[in-house]
Amino acid sequence: MVVVIALLFGGCAGQPEPPAVNHPTDEVEVVQATGPDPVAQVFRASLDLRGVRPSLDEIEWISADPDAYEAIIDSFLEDPRFGERLISMYSEVYLTRSDSYSVSAEDFGLSSERQFEFSRSVGDETLRVFAHIVENDMPYTELVTGDWTMANELLAEIWPIEYPAGASGWQVSRYSDSRPSAGVLSSNSLWWRYMSNPSNANRGKANAVSKIFLCNNYLSKPVEFDRSVNLLDNDALNDALKTNPGCAACHSSLDPLASFLWGTYYVDYRSASDLKYYHPEREHMWESYGGIEPAYYGEPGYGLGDLGRFIAGDPRFVACAVKRVFMLLSQREPTLEDTTKLGEWRNAFIADELRLKTVFKAVAMDESYRATEPGDGPYATRKMVTSDMLGSQIDDLTGFVFYANGVPILETDSGGLRTLAGGIDGKNVTRPATAPMTTLVLVQERYAQAAANHVVVHDRDNPEQSRLFHEIDFHETPKNGKAQMVAQIQSLHLRLFGHRVSADGPEVAANLQLWEDLYEVSLTNEEAWAGLLTVLLRDPDFLFY
Repeated sequence: MVVVIALLFGGCAGQPEPPAVNHPTDEVEVVQATGPDPVAQVFRASLDLRGVRPSLDEIEWISADPDAYEAIIDSFLEDPRFGERLISMYSEVYLTRSDSYSVSAEDFGLSSERQFEFSRSVGDETLRVFAHIVENDMPYTELVTGDWTMANELLAEIWPIEYPAGASGWQVSRYSDSRPSAGVLSSNSLWWRYMSNPSNANRGKANAVSKIFLCNNYLSKPVEFDRSVNLLDNDALNDALKTNPGCAACHSSLDPLASFLWGTYYVDYRSASDLKYYHPEREHMWESYGGIEPAYYGEPGYGLGDLGRFIAGDPRFVACAVKRVFMLLSQREPTLEDTTKLGEWRNAFIADELRLKTVFKAVAMDESYRATEPGDGPYATRKMVTSDMLGSQIDDLTGFVFYANGVPILETDSGGLRTLAGGIDGKNVTRPATAPMTTLVLVQERYAQAAANHVVVHDRDNPEQSRLFHEIDFHETPKNGKAQMVAQIQSLHLRLFGHRVSADGPEVAANLQLWEDLYEVSLTNEEAWAGLLTVLLRDPDFLFY
């Protein structure tokens, strides 16, 4: 259930089934495992691979059988929510998601009320191609060689796309303007994000290709530049790019790469009719801008089709895919100590015909990834949830999504709070926050309050479909229903944090006292429970995993 409220401030087929859930007060045989906490490991993997916290069934499963971790990872990789997590994770790689592009919804005859839908659809095209490939165990090379794209009804309406008749939502589709078959290299989404002007001559776009698909960022390389070059003289500058050693070190490979991309060049980047088409008539424009023929690190070629095939055959393409999965899941750069296992995962990736799920599973099974607490290993650390995770886990737990003017506030900065909650906007903020900040804590506070109020009302009115409050019916007080209240508090701690708290432990005592204090102020059971849940949803353990 999705609720709209005013803005308050500025198990799958083929996978093992988890055992039936036990209530926190039931007798549960918990197997004590040595080393890292298996429940904490499953919490980490569930958030990383699905964007939600594990269910009570899954918590009981790993508690009863710590060796079930691999089977649980397999189930996560087949979960429908894995695809959405891929889109969220890789949005910081492709950076195509943005609130605005050089054209707007109105430029395509759509109402201004559809601007968010328009921007999200454009930004997601490339990401959904990637996710579709991974989810369906397709060879990773499809990413740069496929003759198809992903589109929804809106994109099919505004772009030259053949969309399946009678279908709805995101579907495999094809462009109808005879653009080359080069996977996401032929997508409008990618080139609406990365544009160029005549003086840049596609070099920025070429670097985006190199950075995204080869993990080779030209801008990160140290350059010794000859300051005698007159940067205001185009002829002198073009000559320096070819002959000056400080320039040629990068431009000798970057400029030929850029020459593949002229078909994606827009003469008028504010013209909807120009932007929606691929332009084969512009593929030879490299002759007028630098005169550098298309070539891939010394191999001559022509057009996006050749570029895609060159990338697909480049060993760096495979190595980069492996490194990227490791970095996204581990939230750190690989070190020399990781070299051996990265090589092993690369070999396994190749042996499995470039199915990327193989790498996701390998990283999730790695001991350094599973080290969740200090003392578990040299790289043990807790990670902070992204703004997407904050929203998806609260939605899963409570059924609540925070909207303002019809737009989820964690998915936009235009009337929303995405970057204030630690997210990225694809242009100005390109890395998610990894440590708390004032605005994030404020967003968490308001989100927690609204979500807690929502789920209390929902569970009170729909006890047969309760999400969190399974042990009470909201009539209990410490005088007439303390045992049920204790069981409910234990259930909340287990569901939210994976912690089994004792009925006579300090957590339960503190929560009961808080409930009583809130009840004295509010005089309603529902408000007291909403206040207690708000505090739990604001706990640092809800931000870190």
